[in-house]
This record gives sequence, C-alpha cells and structure tokens, in this order.
Amino acid sequence: PIDPKLVYGCDEIGFMPSRGAKRWVIGPRNQSIQHQQGDGGRENTTVIVTICADGTATKPTVILKGKAFDVNWKQDNPAEAFLGQSNKGWTDGEIGVEWIQDFHEQTKDKSLGRTRLLLVDGHNSHYTCGFLRFARKNRIHVLCYPAHGTHVYQGLDVVIFAVLKQNWTQERDAYYRQTRQRLTKKNFLKIYGEAHIRTLTKENIKTAFRVTGVIPYDPTIVSDKLAPSKETSSQGELPATQPSPV
Repeated sequence: PIDPKLVYGCDEIGFMPSRGAKRWVIGPRNQSIQHQQGDGGRENTTVIVTICADGTATKPTVILKGKAFDVNWKQDNPAEAFLGQSNKGWTDGEIGVEWIQDFHEQTKDKSLGRTRLLLVDGHNSHYTCGFLRFARKNRIHVLCYPAHGTHVYQGLDVVIFAVLKQNWTQERDAYYRQTRQRLTKKNFLKIYGEAHIRTLTKENIKTAFRVTGVIPYDPTIVSDKLAPSKETSSQGELPATQPSPV
C-alpha cells in the first residue's frame, strides 16, 4: 500500500480579474441591484494546486497569458509559486511536463524513493507521453478520477476551491482599497499568494481527502443517491423547427 503521506491530488482553477466568489454587499434600500466598480478584463490566469493527504501542499504553479515571459511578472510571491506562461493562459502538454518535473522536485525528498500516488482529472495535459514517461521513471503512479465524478471524488473541487475563490476575492478587493491598483499580471502573485496561504491549511486539506473518502478510505461516501455530473454544462435549442437543409 502507498503511504498516505505520499498520496497527492492536483487540479486547476482559473481566475479572471473581474470574477470571484459571490458575496453580500451593503447599498441603498429598495434597490435590487447593487454595484461595485471592478475590472472588465476577461483574461484568464490558471493556477495548479496540489495537496497531500498528510495536510500539506506543494508550491502552486501560476500560468499567465502571454506570448513571452515578462520579467515584470516577478514580484512579491508569498506562496513561492512557480511561474509560467502560455498563449491562452491555461495548461497545455508542454506545461504539464514541466509541472510534473517540478512536482517531483518538491516531493522526492519526502518519498525517499517510495512510490507516490498522484490523483488527477481527465485533462489531456496529464496524459501526454512526456508526462507519463517521466511519472513512470520516477515512481509516480498517475490515477484519473472516473469521468463526470470530480464533483464527488476531487477534494480540491469539493472543499478547497470554494474557500480559495472567496479568500482571493477578499484579498483582491483589500489590495485595491489599500493601493488603488487593480489586479494585473504584475501583482497577481502577491494577491493570489495571500489567499493561497489562508486557504491551504492542514485542516482544510485533510478535510478535502476525508469527505471524498480517499484518506481514510471510505467507499460508503459514494452512494447511489449521488447524481453524476452531466456530460455537457449547457444545452441549447433552436427557437423553432427549421426547414431542411439548415
């Protein structure tokens, strides 16, 4: 059996400047819609978060959107995040290989040559030849969650990310109030890092593994009453029957 101290789960979470957790606001009476000034940008930044069943977390990986790396992106980095870039701001196969190499460097001393288990979702960056060959060479077992089941099995989705979004929203808004500076690539690591540290506590991480039945192992967590996620996140219909051909 694999030591619980060597069981890891990783997942990605995206951030947009103007988006965060829903929250209560104070405003005029009898006004159904309240407004808060925010950034209208829709550029996505991806963060790869990795947690361990012993209650620890590795340093996160932040993927900023850009055609080339900008030295100005380096800044106050409280979470000591690994920083990368991609044309679209999310993970691809090349970044996936760099990520698992960084994961190995951060966890190899604790493993002492023993097998590590890495729980992942079905993102294609986890299944390139380079990713899997490196994992096999370094005794990292890669196990994928069942399709449409991450809302049940993935502790980051079930526990961590909701708290992280809330803390990130609070840190972003507090930073603006203090500095009058909006979120940019030049201050993202500072703002995100504070939220990451607040969220990735030993208690939260252990809860993420426990409530999903991973560590300690508890198959009764998953029952027939749990509804599977749908294959698509949205449905669409034409407004009226169209003559053929359309």
